[in-house]
Amino acid sequence: MKIKYTGPAKDYSGYGEANRHDIGALFEAGVELTTQIPIYTPEQAGYGRLGELAASLEGRDIGYSIKIIHTTPNVYKQYFEHGKYHIGRAFWETDKIPLDFAINLQIVDEIWTSSQFNVQAIKNAGVTIPIYVIPQAIDTSIDQESIHPYISPNRGSYNFYSIFEWTERKNPMALLESYWREFEGVEGVSLTIKTYLVGFTNEKRDAIKQQIKKLKQRLNLNSYAPVYLYTQLMDRFQIYRFHKTFDCFISAHRGEGWGLPQMEALLLGKPIISTNRGGIHEYLTHGKDSYLVKNKLVPLTNMAYNSQWYTPDQKWAEVDTEDFRRGMRWAYENRLEAETMGNEGKVLVEREFSLKSVGRRMNERLRQIQTGLEPKL
Repeated sequence: MKIKYTGPAKDYSGYGEANRHDIGALFEAGVELTTQIPIYTPEQAGYGRLGELAASLEGRDIGYSIKIIHTTPNVYKQYFEHGKYHIGRAFWETDKIPLDFAINLQIVDEIWTSSQFNVQAIKNAGVTIPIYVIPQAIDTSIDQESIHPYISPNRGSYNFYSIFEWTERKNPMALLESYWREFEGVEGVSLTIKTYLVGFTNEKRDAIKQQIKKLKQRLNLNSYAPVYLYTQLMDRFQIYRFHKTFDCFISAHRGEGWGLPQMEALLLGKPIISTNRGGIHEYLTHGKDSYLVKNKLVPLTNMAYNSQWYTPDQKWAEVDTEDFRRGMRWAYENRLEAETMGNEGKVLVEREFSLKSVGRRMNERLRQIQTGLEPKL
């Protein structure tokens, strides 16, 4: 089996990380690969062995008939090759994909996405191409014993944490407000956020701090439980150290194409409290391996960032902040049970989302495609 995989496997982004893990899963399954790696983000970091693997396969001259394109679909046409069978690897976060995504997805031969929520989002935009659900993978072989936690300011506290790009879709204001209201006047708790705005400049960092300052002024609480910000670029190993340092991952997101930080947290045995909408959440069980927060779909508003793709005719999740607060309070007061839940999540991730498991699913579908492409005698 020989294929070409096209996508930003050198980028510091969710797309980049998903590319690297897909390539690793295919390689693990014995698929012979060549990669084509466009670069869309100026930031670069260390991506570990999967980053090195993707780069080592770039531009290999192999005979292939199947091409996987894993970029934003609006640029698919740049990578089309006459006579090849094209697979679009596509994810989205609202209930309907953007129009220019739909137009380009309509011209591939088939689509691979991560969840039934994504299947419906693609169909809601009028796409009629066959769609297959294949989850994202993660490297479960990492040596977790070699990952040591950072020295954190509140080592004696119960430490919540989150990792996200600072955008409205990630809903940072709801996360902060819920945390501050729930733990007003409470000792022994903290929240650490690893976040960024594209560019990692001081100006962008200041913009984040100003938004937080305005939220505190609006809330006008008597006291605010500690919040720590980390806004620097991290490599892959540092990200895992960040996960290892804290106790419970939380996210008030409005929808996930997959939810890589949630999967990373679970891999390291951390309990997660996360909006139950899209991606990995469909594979989880509330109360067993995660705390899945209630939510409802509402019309999209206040998304100036990437406004060509996030439009008012779409819907995304509005988290139930009372349930979100209940989840945090439960973890804070039931730490052993929360730890057990995190360990259950670890078992699930290692079983369902390993490179071997996802690679096997990809390889099975690729073999079906290859059989259909072979000339009939």
